[in-house]
Amino acid sequence: MNKRYLVLFALLACLTGCVPVDSLNPLYTDKDAVFDESLLGSWVGPDAGDDGVLEFIARDQDGKRSYLLVMTDKDKDSNGYKKTVYHAHLVKLNEHLFLDVIPETFDSRPNSYSLRVKSGKSGATIEPALLKLGEAAYLEFQNGAPDGKVSAHLRRAHWILKVARKDKTLQLDWADDEEFRRAVQAGTVKLPSTLLGEGKNKDVVITASTQELQKFIVDHADDKTFFNRKTEELHLKE
Repeated sequence: MNKRYLVLFALLACLTGCVPVDSLNPLYTDKDAVFDESLLGSWVGPDAGDDGVLEFIARDQDGKRSYLLVMTDKDKDSNGYKKTVYHAHLVKLNEHLFLDVIPETFDSRPNSYSLRVKSGKSGATIEPALLKLGEAAYLEFQNGAPDGKVSAHLRRAHWILKVARKDKTLQLDWADDEEFRRAVQAGTVKLPSTLLGEGKNKDVVITASTQELQKFIVDHADDKTFFNRKTEELHLKE
């Protein structure tokens, strides 16, 4: 994976090539989304913020509260700092807390795609129906419209993080996409997903509905079936 997409996670866990697995659907519904004021502020690791800071900022939209996650980290190319923004919802499921995170922006791949267009009694279809445009972004075709048209929708991927709080510390766990892909290919993970691309190193994306995703996440919240990566403990910056 391109390390410039690892801003959030390179700081938190000093990873080398691990990013969270993408989910096309969110983990939360309106009734599951909660807000915790104690998360607001700047969180740092053992370096006290010398290499970067993760800031939680309240976000109010349509009368509902969520978060902006602003990651500030050292930019080795410019010898300065750069910021990356994420949108996040805090989700409570069976006493467990999770963050559903979406990058605010994405960089598309400069790729060409081969598509197969077919016409039939049920309308036009395009294959493949799902294309990965870049990190955490997909183009999905809705096939089979009776008027013969095909709709294309930009889908922003969701990253699921488990939130662990202890005293004044914060720890985030997530699923490494490469390990999840291998588990899907081996059949050891039973969660609706699809593999995109060709060759051995295919991209994996979770296609499960929100309800299916919630059940799987709750069932495996306390084991390493899904949450197999974790950060160092973070603490609020004074």
